[in-house]
Amino acid sequence: MTDHIDSEKSNRVGIIDVGSNSIRFVVFDNSMRMPNYFYNEKVMAGLGLDLAQTGKLHPKGKERALRALVRFGKIAKSMNLISLKAVATEAVRRASDGLIFCQTVLDKTGISLVPISGDEEAMLSAQGVLLGWPKASGLVCDIGGASMELAELNSGKIKRLCSSKLGPMTVLGKFSDPVKQWDYINSKFTHLINGFSEKTDALFLVGGAWRALAGLQMIRAGCPISVVHGYAVKPSDLFPTLHEVVKQTPEVLWENLNVSNSRIKLLPIAAKILLKILDSFEIEKIIFSNYGLREGLLYKSMPLSVRLNDPLIGAARIFEFNKARFPGFGDILYKWILPLFIDFDETSRRLIHAVCLIHDIHWRTHPDCRSEVCFESAIHINLGGLDHTGRVFLAWSLLHRYKAKPILKKHMKISKLLSTSLISLAETIGYLIRLGEVLSSSSSNHMGELLLTPNTLILKLDIKNKKIFGEGIAKRLQLVANSMDRSASLDYV
Repeated sequence: MTDHIDSEKSNRVGIIDVGSNSIRFVVFDNSMRMPNYFYNEKVMAGLGLDLAQTGKLHPKGKERALRALVRFGKIAKSMNLISLKAVATEAVRRASDGLIFCQTVLDKTGISLVPISGDEEAMLSAQGVLLGWPKASGLVCDIGGASMELAELNSGKIKRLCSSKLGPMTVLGKFSDPVKQWDYINSKFTHLINGFSEKTDALFLVGGAWRALAGLQMIRAGCPISVVHGYAVKPSDLFPTLHEVVKQTPEVLWENLNVSNSRIKLLPIAAKILLKILDSFEIEKIIFSNYGLREGLLYKSMPLSVRLNDPLIGAARIFEFNKARFPGFGDILYKWILPLFIDFDETSRRLIHAVCLIHDIHWRTHPDCRSEVCFESAIHINLGGLDHTGRVFLAWSLLHRYKAKPILKKHMKISKLLSTSLISLAETIGYLIRLGEVLSSSSSNHMGELLLTPNTLILKLDIKNKKIFGEGIAKRLQLVANSMDRSASLDYV
């Protein structure tokens, strides 16, 4: 596999992740900065079943894994990938027959399956988090079937790595007695957390078991968004869910979650491990990340200049380039709006920028449905560097970029994820985009200049272009001004 993705030659990169419980084959498309999933398939092979007792890969798990890898190899060849990277984690690296299995895979599929160390796995998981949050600080915890990895981040730099045999499959394989499970988990933590900062702003959780727990928490909390990636919760709010999962049977959990039976069985152990983590560290907030080892491999292949780009803005630009009527206008629109918000923090400004970039990507949608489609798209869009608050901000802005009134009441519940000030700002941005669209209809050079005084919103336009604009300009300017609690002044100079 090359270290640099040549987007002019091809834009498809394949990664196979052979884990202790599942095998995942992912193909990333057009992925210079965002993980765009061209193909994504998972097989629950169970290679690590009984590993704790036998020290070997599970016989039936090997059969399922080989069948899947033969098929994945054929699919990869048909896609003309520029690269295919296959890595194996804890089960294969620990099993006495792990290397023999890798050789069998090579002989039968032509795929070179490389076992990576625990520290490498921790590193890649941390890099996956950095793909979505380039400047992240906090603790990354990746849980698999047979192992768990920790990594410490400080302003986008990886500072410390550690791997342990604390995977739910390992714990369950060793002990069926709940008391002995707790004793084993507690015994492993002293070594595991040694050297890590006891206090951290954020805990980034990576792995299928964590995502399943997030799904249950979102159901219990009545979260109006179904996207797990970027979901943030306070530890105190998660405790009741974790304690409930510890006590529940797999059958009860299965009724509430769209998760495979093999993963459901591991959730009570995963909940116990997370409770121990939260007891061992002082954590401000928990963030669930869909990005992990596979995305870390993608991140690793990127040049430094690309890694440092904002994933939200980069992904929004790709959407604009592929779907908007006038690619490039989003940046012009943002620069026109920015003087009104120059004193805002970086988080707010980047959200405003993102809205400007994607505001026109659904122009082909029927006019009667644009508000609804734009809203739903923003909620579920595949954008990196975006939490639930950010998703709702984009959606609320785009809702007001069109006619919001017909469907406003329908979505009031979801707006509660925003503060009053963010709701107001989102509405203002939507109205500004509506104004900017009309002003730019003949040329972006005719948009004039926006100025803000303590009491007035001023739009200065060139008097030479006065005949171009109709009465709608004053009405739309007044709408913006009202949202900012100011009067409006349309000046031709």
